[in-house]
Amino acid sequence: MVTIQIAKEILRIRISQILLNEEYKVGKFKIPVHLAMGHEAIAVAVNHVLKDGDKLILTHRNMEYNLARLGKLRPILDEYLLKPTGLMQGRLGSMNVINPARGIIYSSSILGNNFPVSAGIAMAEKIIGRKGVVFVLGGDGGIEEGTFYESLTMMKTLGLNVILIIENNEWSLGTHISER
Repeated sequence: MVTIQIAKEILRIRISQILLNEEYKVGKFKIPVHLAMGHEAIAVAVNHVLKDGDKLILTHRNMEYNLARLGKLRPILDEYLLKPTGLMQGRLGSMNVINPARGIIYSSSILGNNFPVSAGIAMAEKIIGRKGVVFVLGGDGGIEEGTFYESLTMMKTLGLNVILIIENNEWSLGTHISER
């Protein structure tokens, strides 16, 4: 039964992205939209392991995680349309969408910025004495930034409760991984 539920969630997120892409192709959005085709299963898996008190730190490519955590498309679509009925009342566009009620507390459009932020959040959680885990998503482009390695060093040295998830879409802007 769990396998069927997971498969349905993956398909729901894929279909939601296809629907959003159709809206994007006809020019309905005034903002950039970053799809995550092929990364739906990771978002569903993370959604299933997050517990109360855990935090999720995302990149500009956050659609699939917001869809997984929220469980519905309309508030995200409205956010992308900059409507007051959007997930964050249409104020965050697409690259900085968060959902604090569901544990998504930070999302950044700055490449590699989420790594040091997640280290800081995990350090604060440790100082306060909270037991939750900070999950941070990054991409293959983001690990080329110095902030990634500095953050890893800090996380390890301080024994912080962080899980890093690196998605490889094989592109860094317009450069394929085989060229780098």
